[in-house]
Amino acid sequence: MAGAGEGSVDAAGMRAGMIASAAVVGAGTMGAAIAGLLARSGAAVALVDRDLALLERGLASLRSSQRTLQEAGVITAAQAREAEARVRPLTDLEQACAGIDLLVETINEDLELKRRLFTSADRSCPPSTIFASNTSGLSITRLAEATGRPHAVAGMHFYNPAHIMPLVEVVRGRLTSDATTDFLLALARRLGKRPILVRRDVPGFVGNRLQFALVREALHLLESGVASAEDIDTAITAGPGLRYAQVGPFATADLAGLDVFDAISRYLFADLARETEGSPVLRRLVAEGRTGVKAGRGFYEYPAGEAPRLVARRDRLLLAFLHALDNERTGGTDG
Repeated sequence: MAGAGEGSVDAAGMRAGMIASAAVVGAGTMGAAIAGLLARSGAAVALVDRDLALLERGLASLRSSQRTLQEAGVITAAQAREAEARVRPLTDLEQACAGIDLLVETINEDLELKRRLFTSADRSCPPSTIFASNTSGLSITRLAEATGRPHAVAGMHFYNPAHIMPLVEVVRGRLTSDATTDFLLALARRLGKRPILVRRDVPGFVGNRLQFALVREALHLLESGVASAEDIDTAITAGPGLRYAQVGPFATADLAGLDVFDAISRYLFADLARETEGSPVLRRLVAEGRTGVKAGRGFYEYPAGEAPRLVARRDRLLLAFLHALDNERTGGTDG
């Protein structure tokens, strides 16, 4: 093992995506889930936040996600206990940085706040520590500029719920080294994820650009009175969304015929939503306090106590679907 001022995994191990220790800064839902992933891979993890109350909520979220995985047969009770024992809650960033191989930030989506965190961590972490941001789409290049190690800074964007969703976007900043992205891609695979490399640092990366292109068109259809919110949701969940879960847009186009997609795009593209200032519907709902499940109402109404049931149902369905896909890929059966 290396000394306190150095990382604890050798170069070969880093190339294989192996880490002995990590710090996850931000103990919200995403931070807790990422801490759990790293701990289940065998790493010692410092989960860092401003105060003990936030950390306790984070640990409770971690325990909840572990129970979900246990109930689905993904991990055993013993594996859950071992992972939880590897997670150490801390409020001191300097203490958390001692000897770590990887720092993952999952704090609020505020560029300057994240830059200040990276500047502070840069002073406390070993020179070999890789810095990863779980930002949904802020500039990795701008985050890296706040450190003295821009070559060792990259995006590592997990999708919510991070303990279930396979996708991880590894995002290059302007000065990110190949060694850094190779390490994070290898680490994501070790965590059981399906990573993609985002080669250019563009706002929203890949997944959120695709998601918000869909959201923009859905809002346009709602605002135009073409269909209700419920029917627009059904159009996705019973139509393209079901197909896209396994066959992406380009594979879908190949299957249908590129000549067909070319013909449709020639008349349809000009009529699609092109708003650049956000949605009046969203602004109105937010102004009315209808911010979604957390407020008990958004596009739909949510009775008290409904949120945990919705999350549990979502997680069960996702895990069952992924299990079925794994069986299909491996030729396994349930019986």
